[in-house]
Amino acid sequence: MKKVLLFTALAAALTAGLAQANEKLVVAATPVPHAEILELIKPTLAKEGVDLEIKVFTDYVQPNVQVDQKRLDANYFQTLPYLKSFNEGKGTNLVTVIGVHVEPFGGYSKKVKTLAERSGHAKRHRQEPAQLQVQRT
Repeated sequence: MKKVLLFTALAAALTAGLAQANEKLVVAATPVPHAEILELIKPTLAKEGVDLEIKVFTDYVQPNVQVDQKRLDANYFQTLPYLKSFNEGKGTNLVTVIGVHVEPFGGYSKKVKTLAERSGHAKRHRQEPAQLQVQRT
């Protein structure tokens, strides 16, 4: 039941102000999980008369560039801090229709057993807002 509510809410959010019945909606998404989620709600949107076309991207810049150039209607992949940073860096004025979930991230090691032992083995830093990179030291 929770999945049905989630997909219905996402479908409603996607169509809110973006597309109406008998209209095509072109949305950029990263392959996993965003494109997969869009594929799941595609039939629900089709019942409402919205033809959802999903464009899969493996980078984070092109979807925003193409939305700004009006080659895409929307994208579904980024967090608010990343969007703000992108707008400031590229001089765009893209806005959020609805927030995007953030996938959990876990790091596992066979050598390091506690957080206290982490020091000296690896460090973390933000390469870009909302994109965490782990680098071996």
